[in-house]
Amino acid sequence: MIFLWAYTPVVDVVVVGAKFFKPSFIKSFFGYKKSIFGFKKKLRFSPSMFRHRAIQLENIYRDSGFFDVEVRVRDSTVKHGKILIVEIEEGPRYVIKSLHFPKEFTISRSVKLPTPYSEALLSSLEMTILEWYQNRGYPFVRVERELYAEDTLLEVSFHVQKGPRIMIREIKFVGDDSLPLKTRSKIFYREVVIKPKECFSIQRIGESLSRLYRTLLFTSVRWELKDFKPSEGCGDSSAVLVFVVKEGAPRILDITAGLQNEVENPILFNFEASFQHLNLFNNLQRMQISASALLDLIEQRVERFSSNIVYQEPYFLDLYLRANARVSAEYDANNSLTNVGFHGEVIKPYVLNRIEISTGPSLEFRLSDARPSESYRIVKLFQRAYIDTRDDIFDPSWGSVINLYLEETGFGRFGDYDFLKGVVEVSVYQKFFLSSWKWAARIRLGRIGRILRSDTLPFYDLFTLGGEGQIRGYDRFSLGREIAPCHGQICKVGEGLVIFNYEIRKRVWKEIGGVVFFDFGYLSGDYGYSTGLGIRYFTPIGPLRLDWGIKLKDRSPTDRGKIYIGIGHMF
Repeated sequence: MIFLWAYTPVVDVVVVGAKFFKPSFIKSFFGYKKSIFGFKKKLRFSPSMFRHRAIQLENIYRDSGFFDVEVRVRDSTVKHGKILIVEIEEGPRYVIKSLHFPKEFTISRSVKLPTPYSEALLSSLEMTILEWYQNRGYPFVRVERELYAEDTLLEVSFHVQKGPRIMIREIKFVGDDSLPLKTRSKIFYREVVIKPKECFSIQRIGESLSRLYRTLLFTSVRWELKDFKPSEGCGDSSAVLVFVVKEGAPRILDITAGLQNEVENPILFNFEASFQHLNLFNNLQRMQISASALLDLIEQRVERFSSNIVYQEPYFLDLYLRANARVSAEYDANNSLTNVGFHGEVIKPYVLNRIEISTGPSLEFRLSDARPSESYRIVKLFQRAYIDTRDDIFDPSWGSVINLYLEETGFGRFGDYDFLKGVVEVSVYQKFFLSSWKWAARIRLGRIGRILRSDTLPFYDLFTLGGEGQIRGYDRFSLGREIAPCHGQICKVGEGLVIFNYEIRKRVWKEIGGVVFFDFGYLSGDYGYSTGLGIRYFTPIGPLRLDWGIKLKDRSPTDRGKIYIGIGHMF
């Protein structure tokens, strides 16, 4: 009887002759991995697959300049299966001694020569040349590469076939589904930065696509060139630039929820809901109404409730400036505290909207029923800079987010307090080399200090530390300087804050992923750190998150850690 699932396993892979790549990389490339705690997926012996991998490995070597490389694969039979032997003759690595570009092309970066051959470097240079010509009116440009070898030294020449230079004669907007567009043409012409009578520019078209997407009115946007005619302007011929768009619903209902547990509050339920209209008056003005509540499910009461009404004007003063106005109200049941505020902001976006700089005033009233003497008014002026280079906002593999925030209050005459408050937050995302594993790190620094007439600081502008979003495994507000009397559940605050979070992320199977994390926090002389594990279920709107964190400092014998449930990565 023959069992269909029987196969010959590969018990080991021996690498001979490899110098440029580590043997461990070549073993993993052929599918062999060391066991972890005695568990591993066995590698099946497959001569055809190993020959294919050998060809792929030769191509990887050639991309790094080893043009004479030879990879041979053979096997040896042992008691429990096969040993795979990978023999590599790398040969010399070729070196680029000179680069030759078209005469009119001006490169914006320098390449230090001689340098080892790299296919990635030359492909990057080709893309630079391609974009340079496309930004000067040549949409059909072609770039070809020619190599001259003398021993192991290379001369690389780039040849360009420019094609016709195109002037944009007219710009049109059509629907992808052949239905009339509901969006006013005024919105399109505001967001599209390339104009008629200009030469074709892939950069300006790309910025136009980004700005159209950022309106959130369209689910897809693409462009075409049509109706070519002789040109009387900057190009050899002219064409109509057509943006083909598919409109989405202008109204969005967003609901999020999460659970977390603490010592004094075993089960806390956080609920948030918001309604947005993205095209108010069909002129791109936006209105958002949102509300959030923190519920204690054991005591069956509302711990905190807040609501906001936000209005956004996309072309403030008829310029490409965004203006936001927000009216907010918040109630804290523990302190019988009501906070009512007005917040204004003017935002200037830069570089395909990946950079934003904003400034604005803020007026807050805090009214305490339990402590009338602690009611106060604060007048603020703030500045913020936001830079986002992530490749995916839901599950980034590379890039970073930088958020800088500074606010000044009072100015010696307005409000009841004078202080400066600053926050710097940097998040970095990256993949491990040639791996599906990812890592993410975040550091957050904050400082608040009194100035001018103030001897004290308002309590609710001080920093707190602990819990979800900061250090998992700790209760909220559990770290910092002790104060008396407590403000509800808040008995620890601080003026100087440091938070560091580090996660290793891996998509294990289809939509299922895993996370290992480490959190550290410091607040005015007190600190804590924790570790834990997480599970992610990936959806089109971001991963569903389940985290278990346990503190490593001052942990009691009965502490079994804390569970957190939410939507999206913590950072």
